[in-house]
Amino acid sequence: MVGGGNLVEKAAAVHYLVSTSDGLIFVGNMAFQIMHALGLPVPRKLVEAGAFHEAIRIIQIANSRNIPILFPKDFWCLNDHLKKPQLVPAHCLLEGWSPVALGPNSLEEITVLLSKSKKIVWIGPVKFGCSIQDSYGTSILAKLLGKLSQGNCDVTVVGNMACKALMGESSVSSVCNVIENASIVWEFLKGRNLPGLMALDRGYPYSVDWHAIYDDPARPLLVDIGSGNGLFLFGMARKMKDMNFLGLEMNGKLVKRCLETVRQSGLKNGYFIETNATSTFRSIISDYPGELVLASIQCPNPDFNRPEHRWKMVQPSLIDAINDLLSPNGKVFLQSDIEAVALRMKQEFLKYGNGKFIIDHQEEWLEENPFGVQSDWEQHVLHRGVPMYRLMLSKSLR
Repeated sequence: MVGGGNLVEKAAAVHYLVSTSDGLIFVGNMAFQIMHALGLPVPRKLVEAGAFHEAIRIIQIANSRNIPILFPKDFWCLNDHLKKPQLVPAHCLLEGWSPVALGPNSLEEITVLLSKSKKIVWIGPVKFGCSIQDSYGTSILAKLLGKLSQGNCDVTVVGNMACKALMGESSVSSVCNVIENASIVWEFLKGRNLPGLMALDRGYPYSVDWHAIYDDPARPLLVDIGSGNGLFLFGMARKMKDMNFLGLEMNGKLVKRCLETVRQSGLKNGYFIETNATSTFRSIISDYPGELVLASIQCPNPDFNRPEHRWKMVQPSLIDAINDLLSPNGKVFLQSDIEAVALRMKQEFLKYGNGKFIIDHQEEWLEENPFGVQSDWEQHVLHRGVPMYRLMLSKSLR
């Protein structure tokens, strides 16, 4: 549930949220940018300059993932001729109206969606235009989150205004996770390397019981970063039984399905972990008993790799961790159906790898998948007759 405004500034973070969550609810000025992109009437003073394109991309990503995006369907509004707020449907929000609070239909729709959720993050205030925070709507939502958190729902509230409103509900604040500094969370969601979090990651590393996961944890390890639905990793694990395979994936739903497949199939050399590998790769892999011989990154979302977006999967910290943990003569496999994305990954590994990575082939791109095992997206791309851009890097012994 996203409040506040400045969509352009927070675009990378919102793209990340819409790419990993099961639904997005806009309860602040960002809602008007979504409405404007959908063709609904929005007063000019509420339209943020430069936000139209970002809103379109958010809608496209949500549609491609078949997840809901909710924005208010009605507002309590004022204008120059009214002393008391009047209820106005979203499709009738014309010039001169100033929204000041969520309407009853909006609160009802939000309540229905939140009531089905197992994990909720509320970041930013319920606030429209230059008005003060919607105290009534905020109170309703705070009470709802308190009720849900007392059940089987993990609730996190981020931001000073939202946290203050939550604290006003004495029965609520003790059962929710509270983070008052929203700016730090926004920067984290954008993919910024925050020194404090990186230090904590190194100081309190992931604890993985490798002997419970694999029959033989001393086998060489392949890590697929952003493993998706696991098709590539499952194929590799069945083909190469003398190696272990680990998928690191942020989408909890996909990881849950993959682990269920591991359980049902009795696979003893494949496993998946739900995590942001950009920040946890080092702590997860550093205590693996065997050698890391190969890391793969396949078809990262191109929206995260456009120059105007600061968040992206392939960051210097990840490259540095792979470089440090990869065995001598270990390899890195990169591929994408977007040439610019593949080229960017190549450039960043060569740039931030401290001279330790060399291209393992003479041709610019590999024509064939060197493993003979394809991911689901690779199959989809090749079926359409579109080329894949593949690259194999080796860790230099120099």
